[in-house]
Amino acid sequence: MITPYQKADVSFRKIKKLDEQGCFSEVYLAHDENLDHDLVIKEITKKPNQDKDTYFSEARLLYKNAHPNIVQVQYAAEDNEKIYIAMPYYINGTISQKMSRGNFTPREIIRYAIQFIGGLYHIHTKKLIHFDIKPNNIMISNRNEAMLADFGLSKLININSTAVPDYNYYFHTPPEYFTISKNGGFTYTFDIYQVGMTLYRMCIGAIDFEDEISQFQSADQLESAIKAGTFPSRQYPLHIPKKLISIINKCLESNPNDRFQSSLDILNALSSIKDDDGALDWRKCDNSDAALNEWRKETAGAILHLSYDCNKKSSICYRVYPDGRKRKEGKGTLSSCSQSKIYQILKGL
Repeated sequence: MITPYQKADVSFRKIKKLDEQGCFSEVYLAHDENLDHDLVIKEITKKPNQDKDTYFSEARLLYKNAHPNIVQVQYAAEDNEKIYIAMPYYINGTISQKMSRGNFTPREIIRYAIQFIGGLYHIHTKKLIHFDIKPNNIMISNRNEAMLADFGLSKLININSTAVPDYNYYFHTPPEYFTISKNGGFTYTFDIYQVGMTLYRMCIGAIDFEDEISQFQSADQLESAIKAGTFPSRQYPLHIPKKLISIINKCLESNPNDRFQSSLDILNALSSIKDDDGALDWRKCDNSDAALNEWRKETAGAILHLSYDCNKKSSICYRVYPDGRKRKEGKGTLSSCSQSKIYQILKGL
């Protein structure tokens, strides 16, 4: 005998709205009464005549594609007006939120990248294209690991190994979106471009990226720059390792055929970066003086501070101890030095 599906109630209280809003959804921190636990609830308003299965597609994709670096769905439910998708709440928030609190070191960028791209590789093996990779859609777990989230735009590829998103996030739109017929569809290289944009933003920081996009007065200007390959500018801070820059720029190639052709290729390239390939543990400091570049590095028993004046072409470096004592570092203090020399200094300290 076939028994009917049973329906049961879920009960949660919204605590606050979170920043990760979608075009058709809102996201809340909520407390589940039955579990006595805080969760993230994605709330989707139903549309008239919309197939219910469409709303649950994201939850099903998450549930079917479990992976250590993919945010897992806890449950999915509905009432007369809305769909609710419950996911774990991570107090560390997203990559975007962490960027707003301070810049990443190259080592952190590489580690987080390997983690969330591992999740991306998993869904690619399941013939899915994510279509919405960005700092807001990468969570940082309580174990401090990057986890890919928000599969609302994800699509299964067709027999031609392509798919088409329902809409796109403009700042992470690859050039082919404007030039290739939507009937032809897009490949995994769409995601790979968005990986490049995400890593680029992690390298330059939230403030510099906001400055870069503020130059565009309209969507048409941005579209023209994307198609011309002049956005993003690909201007990296001096401490970013050359190998990492090369990997990101390959992801950002205007021609999809010139990019990495699989997420596994990116993972292999990132894994090849070694300690002697760059200044992996320096953190860029934000300041209001565009001519002054500043970095800090935590070492055993002290913090190194290095400043480089682009106008004077000079640098100064101090070792600062917990008790407030400062000692000038001769290797990092030069009355005349080039930007390439600064990179070598950062590598050596």
